[in-house]
Amino acid sequence: MEKLINIMKSDIEELHLNRKISRAKELSEQTGMHINHNEYPSYFFGDPQAKFVLVHLNPKQQDNLSDGYEGDFKFADFDEYFKFHRYYGKIHYGEHSNKTLKSPFDLKQIRFIKPFNVIEFNDTDGKYSNLEKVIDNKLQLELLPFGSSKFETALIKGDALEPYIETLLDTITSQKREYVIFCGKVFESLLKKYIISKKDYEFKLPKVDGSAAKNNSRFSKIIINFNDKEISAGIAKSFAQQGLNMSAYGEKCCHLYNQ
Repeated sequence: MEKLINIMKSDIEELHLNRKISRAKELSEQTGMHINHNEYPSYFFGDPQAKFVLVHLNPKQQDNLSDGYEGDFKFADFDEYFKFHRYYGKIHYGEHSNKTLKSPFDLKQIRFIKPFNVIEFNDTDGKYSNLEKVIDNKLQLELLPFGSSKFETALIKGDALEPYIETLLDTITSQKREYVIFCGKVFESLLKKYIISKKDYEFKLPKVDGSAAKNNSRFSKIIINFNDKEISAGIAKSFAQQGLNMSAYGEKCCHLYNQ
């Protein structure tokens, strides 16, 4: 995690000094895909030492076309910024929060992660306790920490993302993990040079109402070699599929991961 923390510190210090992050601006110019160089990035949410890791492409943000960060800074320093992301669940859903946020995405994560039995969810304690746990008791990593309204995969060519992939894998392998799940089919190509074994699965899941889904769902079990370390992982290719029975999908992915 040391490498990631050093990068984070450098980016946040630059943002506070110049109101922009140069490497974000350079990547945007290199690829033609807009990413925000003038907003706070999000590298991770939750516990850096967690046994369960969920990886996404980048944070969802409105595209900001201004030259630099506008207005007063949200965080006084790096420590405050870091704690916000480490305890994001507690801040937004904890006992002393105002509980005005109830993100559908975070509720979706509960349904997906619950079958893995790595977080002790409380079925009788209401949703807010579980929402806090699903964020703070796992590690969520973003391949690109810089936000955008959409991730334009077609614009990512060559090795533009290689430094970000290396940092991502370095962070994952810095601790012993039980489960590492990459969310989205695009990770199959992004991680291609590191994947030494892959088994693909395709299956139909029941809908929430019990009827059969029309579309197939997909999951891949992979082994990654990075810096002579081998890690088992999964690619949840259907994670973003609309209308997916996320509880059933999580259960199926857990079963395939462990078999």
